[in-house]
Amino acid sequence: MGVATVQPTKRNAERQIVTYWIISTIIGVPILYDWLLSWNVPATLSQPWLVFYLIVSLALGQTLYILVARHGGRPIHWGALSIFAIGNGIAETFAFAAVYRVGAIIGAAVVGSFAPGAASFAGFVLGLIFFMIYGGLIHALFWMHVLPPHLDDNPRSQRIRKYRPLAEVALVLGWGLCFWLFEDIWTVIVLHTIVDIGLMLLVRPAIFGAKEAPTGDRH
Repeated sequence: MGVATVQPTKRNAERQIVTYWIISTIIGVPILYDWLLSWNVPATLSQPWLVFYLIVSLALGQTLYILVARHGGRPIHWGALSIFAIGNGIAETFAFAAVYRVGAIIGAAVVGSFAPGAASFAGFVLGLIFFMIYGGLIHALFWMHVLPPHLDDNPRSQRIRKYRPLAEVALVLGWGLCFWLFEDIWTVIVLHTIVDIGLMLLVRPAIFGAKEAPTGDRH
């Protein structure tokens, strides 16, 4: 049995999520303005190996999530799905990309001072580390409290859940490659939106107009 967490009310959860989106946008846009004004998706799509990796890592993560996530009988709400998937797909990607870019700038500057040839790769590595740390923290400290409990605790699911961190690392690596190789934030926004569509289909949190499960239909 997992540790119980106090879940916020529906209105509170919505307010917290929207506040997170606003903060992510306010901080992210100034850091990423040149990326946002560039359309580098064709550069990503011109690399079959990267496209293949992005698709496989996305499919792996979603497959594992399908195997362990439960909605507790809550109905699908297409309006809520659209609001959350688009809002979070854009705003949280701003946060992810901004954190990555800050790490990349620091890593490149430090290593570039004594090994200029390795500066770009060092920036990529430190950017990924920053990205992974931020992703882990925001999940543990924010999303686990805002979203309803939705992961199975049976022995089979617990075994599957052990592999989810590896799938998340694989996903972050692919997104980081888009940032590093092509400064392509728009492909990552699309991929993140797909991930959030999966969350709203599988978990169906009662936010943005979505309803709780009818009494007696929670499982």
